[in-house]
Amino acid sequence: MSAAKYIGIDLGGTKIAGILADAGGEVLHQEKIPTRTEEGQEKVIARVFGLIRTLLAMAGTGEVKGIGLCSPGPSDLKAGIIIEAPNLKWKDLPLIALLEEEFNLPAVLENDANAAAYGEYVYGAARGRKDLIYLTVSTGIGGGIIINGKLVYGRNYSAGEVGHMVILPDGPLCGCGRRGCIEALASGSAIAREAKALLLKEHQRAPGQVGLLWEITGGDPERLTAKEVGEAATQGDPLALSVLEKAFGYLGVALGNLVNLLNPEIIVIGGGVAALGPLLFRPAVRAMEATAFAHMCRDLPVVPALLGGEAGTKGMVALARQKIPAGV
Repeated sequence: MSAAKYIGIDLGGTKIAGILADAGGEVLHQEKIPTRTEEGQEKVIARVFGLIRTLLAMAGTGEVKGIGLCSPGPSDLKAGIIIEAPNLKWKDLPLIALLEEEFNLPAVLENDANAAAYGEYVYGAARGRKDLIYLTVSTGIGGGIIINGKLVYGRNYSAGEVGHMVILPDGPLCGCGRRGCIEALASGSAIAREAKALLLKEHQRAPGQVGLLWEITGGDPERLTAKEVGEAATQGDPLALSVLEKAFGYLGVALGNLVNLLNPEIIVIGGGVAALGPLLFRPAVRAMEATAFAHMCRDLPVVPALLGGEAGTKGMVALARQKIPAGV
């Protein structure tokens, strides 16, 4: 009898990633295609189906036992319905029912940050741990929490929205409509926004004193991204360094509060902004240790994620393997 295989799909606002993997998580084949949300819901679903067909074709007949799919935003995981995915402009979509009808295979749905957390737990940086906090820091900030080896879901599957912990009640407006969320203070978008404002202010104060960050933007701060702020900071630009120090100090306060609440074994940080390495981890850990109880921080690893862009797809393979019997 052939070994069971599973398909993991990570459905994002800009790309759809898919893998075919065995029960041990070894990736046998992978594909990535653009989402093209501008083409509308039906065409995006058709692209998801096309990607799954490609992966099924790489497996032997009857070997794929199930499909795991993660997407951004809140979902009713039990019913398999995406309640709202703002980046995709979807609402109340019964995607799992559509998948099962199309492929005659069992399928499971998960939030993308939870899937990445589970991927790191099973195959990545948190392997061998039972209690962990996972944060993804990129354009926004998301998270997943695992306690005693199980994802924490909450009453309506919405637990883990760490990006919307309010750290500064009178702080900048967040996309969720509230002020001072950690996402509005420490995400890639927040870093770019803060750097733009400071850069313009500095240029108005001393137009002749053009710094590295100004040179990187070609004199147009509106072009500034968090990646460019990071590049300038690695070269010692004072303005860029001050922006990152402030942003990741706030991130550390959020981590400290989570540590006090959950007492984890490990904290894993992924996402594009985490690529800044020590520029993120040093101020964040320093602020975490100043916020949380000392005995909870002692010997607490705060580490970068290992799986990168495969965290979501591998997490969905692991969750599909867990929730779908191999004998189906």
